Amino acid sequence: MAVSGSKFMFNRRQGDHNPRRFWSWFAVEHQGLANSIEALARGEADAEWALIGLTERIHRYDPALEADIFRNLDGACQMVVTGPKESVEALLAAAPAARTWVFVSGVMSAASARVPYRPAPRPSADASPISAHYEAYAS
Repeated sequence: MAVSGSKFMFNRRQGDHNPRRFWSWFAVEHQGLANSIEALARGEADAEWALIGLTERIHRYDPALEADIFRNLDGACQMVVTGPKESVEALLAAAPAARTWVFVSGVMSAASARVPYRPAPRPSADASPISAHYEAYAS
């Protein structure tokens, strides 16, 4: 009896192929994920923990899946799930309706174009203001 119980526990660690469990976890963590997107956009490197947690959790559901999350131009968060078609479809079919989240398969649509984030360079402490006027075409 003890052997079969330990075998069951070992098999559960190999994967959790229940989409409802993934979405239950997501329901608890979705606000933290949205906050981490904003924090990373501000350059806070310590906000990566939430994204790492998403990767670990989706790999627990299916190791072949990958998820990318970002914020759309309209302010909604979008999660793009890529991987084997059957697994992606099964996961997304069980996705809950979320007011501020959009869940899509594979390639992003043109309507949800990603805005690249590039932080502005910080001025050097020894930089002096530009005082000279330069002509584009010298004679």
